[in-house]
Amino acid sequence: MTLAVPRDHFAATGPTWDVTFAIQRATKVSKGVFVTITGGPGSSGIAAADSYTAAFDPSITANYDIVFLDQRGVGLSHPIQCPDASATYYASPADPNVPAERTAAALAAQAYATDCVAEAKADPADLPFYSTRQAVEDLEAIRVYLGVDKLDLYGESYGTQYVQTYAAAHPDHVAALFLDGPVDLTVDGPTYNAEAARAFDDALTATLADCTAHRSCSLDVGRGTAAAAYDRIAGELARGPLQFRFPTAHGTFITRSLTATDLQTAAVNYLYSQFSRMLLERALAAAARGDMVALARLAYDGLGVDPETLAATADPSWSDAMYYAVECQDYAYYPGAGDPAARFAAWTAAGDAAGIGALQLGSTYYGDLPCLWWPAQPASAARPAPLTATPYPIFVLTATLDPATPIANAMRIYGRASDAYFIVQTGGPHVIFGRGNACPDNLVTDFLAAGTLPATRVTVCNGRVTEPYVRLALPTAAGYRTALQFMSSMADQVVNTDDYNYRLADSTLTMGCDFGGTLQYRPGRSATALVLRGCAFTGGLAMTGTGRIADDGSMTLDVTIPGGRLLYAEDANGHRTVRGTFRDRPVRLAG
Repeated sequence: MTLAVPRDHFAATGPTWDVTFAIQRATKVSKGVFVTITGGPGSSGIAAADSYTAAFDPSITANYDIVFLDQRGVGLSHPIQCPDASATYYASPADPNVPAERTAAALAAQAYATDCVAEAKADPADLPFYSTRQAVEDLEAIRVYLGVDKLDLYGESYGTQYVQTYAAAHPDHVAALFLDGPVDLTVDGPTYNAEAARAFDDALTATLADCTAHRSCSLDVGRGTAAAAYDRIAGELARGPLQFRFPTAHGTFITRSLTATDLQTAAVNYLYSQFSRMLLERALAAAARGDMVALARLAYDGLGVDPETLAATADPSWSDAMYYAVECQDYAYYPGAGDPAARFAAWTAAGDAAGIGALQLGSTYYGDLPCLWWPAQPASAARPAPLTATPYPIFVLTATLDPATPIANAMRIYGRASDAYFIVQTGGPHVIFGRGNACPDNLVTDFLAAGTLPATRVTVCNGRVTEPYVRLALPTAAGYRTALQFMSSMADQVVNTDDYNYRLADSTLTMGCDFGGTLQYRPGRSATALVLRGCAFTGGLAMTGTGRIADDGSMTLDVTIPGGRLLYAEDANGHRTVRGTFRDRPVRLAG
């Protein structure tokens, strides 16, 4: 549904913008409206609606009308985007965390602010009206349109910024507040980003230590620890880009370069969840033995570019332009210091004093740097007042290794609130509800379904740093003793590519295999079909054939290889079988 809302909710007259929301009606008599505000800022709630709702317990969808929306400036709601400018800026080699590179970093950020607004075709006069303060009034208009008195509000990451702002403006229309990966609105931008930079470093340190502690990951890394391998790779890249062979979707190889910026991009973007951390571990293990392909693919994903062409890719579910349009209105960076150059000097001085330069991922401290040159500046540097005494319960959800919204945010919010419940997952991802851990999911579901509050004010949910490590393919065919060992490894490679997990959407996707040939994914209604053409993840064992990955996790492969043909099957419980011919001998194995 689309509503026309005022561009400026606080003016008597003016133009209107269209804001679109989606609603799934309760399958039973509705107990209320459960609204999810997704993160960013810049993500499309409507694009995420189906996958998020599928993770809800049936009691939620049975008893609540479920609402997702595209915030003004995103998706179906008056969108603005600048993928080309963003890809160029994010690939900039200048690191503001390095004193000698600060002038270049400032020039890159200044150019980005100009280029992004131009590419998005955004009227500078419109930019002040993308602020969260304006956007929450769109939700109020939706509430009025739906004719309901109160909303149950769930926000994730930036969405917590949004729902807290709504709750402060409209406290009488909130039934409950769920803050997942919360932002403490009372903290200014530099302070928040300093905490986040340390949290990213903590998450990287924990991920590398997890790799070293588990034999399979440690074996792939080879000599020394994973931390030492990371430092070695970072040191080499600091001296200059490393060239490597990249396998294309045409079955050929081209020469590419990996930069220090690429390493940081890959690390930062793949520290958000346990699964993505495991993919980062695998990419670093491959790089430790000289193969930069997987690490490059993670970097390309983080940069928002096509791995084949390196051209920027427009994502209808995300907008970097909106990220800055909101951030640069919601936060002021050293507004009293003078012009942008003087404000940048104050920013770097504060970072140096706080020891940001010693952090491996300290550049995250400067994530909002373009805001210094953004065409629209906030009217005030004042931070919002905290939510304290509320007539509704607040659920504060967090994880000890959340890199983007560090746990300190959640602790401060919980400590100030009169009626709050603190739910923390050890290790864990950025945002914990609906991510496969029954502990936080059940606590939220029990309250929504039956009004049952947690038994204690603080609940600790067990979690992990990463998903179980999946070994890389062995470099040579001689390393595989049996057909089952070989095919199990090949199946693991197929389902743990960055392409399959983060790039595959509704259309066919083809990638190059590490040792030649191609692998094609063809998404379908209940499964993804596979086509392998001379695809080799291990030297000397190219596969040609077909396969299938079902939505329940089961998988089949029917491939010919030098010296045989193999039919592999894996059920939803992980039981694996293979039959056929391997090294010119018949085989039938299970494991």
